[in-house]
Amino acid sequence: MMLSYADVENFVSESRGIKESGLNFSIVTGETTEDMPMGLFIPSSDRDLFEAIHKGAIGSLWMKAAELPAWLPNHFPLFLTDNLTIAALTILDHYYYNTKQEEWGTMTKFIFRDKEKNETYTITNRLQYSETRDLAYRSLLTKGGDFR
Repeated sequence: MMLSYADVENFVSESRGIKESGLNFSIVTGETTEDMPMGLFIPSSDRDLFEAIHKGAIGSLWMKAAELPAWLPNHFPLFLTDNLTIAALTILDHYYYNTKQEEWGTMTKFIFRDKEKNETYTITNRLQYSETRDLAYRSLLTKGGDFR
C-alpha cells in the first residue's frame, strides 16, 4: 500500500492545487540528487522544488508562510504546514505504524541523507524504519522547517 494524497492531507493544515484522492506517492524525499517518480518532495527552497519536479515529484510539502514560486503550476499539489520536519516525521511515523508490509505489495520509499556520512538511506519496511528513524529526524532538521 502506497502513501496516498488523503494520508498526507490528514497531517497538514491545508492544501493547494489539484485535490486528487486517488493520487499515490511512490517516494518521499528531500534529496534532489534522487530520481523521484511519483514523488512527494520535502523542500529546502523553491529552487530545490524546481529540481524535484524535474526529477519526477508530483507533490510537495510547503511552508505555509513561504511565498509560492511564480513558475509553479496552479494544479501542482502543495501540502501546507507550519513545520516541514514535524509534518514529514508525522507522515513517516503514521505510514509505518499503520501499514502492514506485504511481500507482494508496493510500498512507498522514504529516502533521507546522512549529512555526516554523505550517504542516502532508503526506508521501505518496518525494520528499516526502526533502524533509521533517528537518521530521518536528523536529516529533516537540516531542512530547517522554516525557509523563506
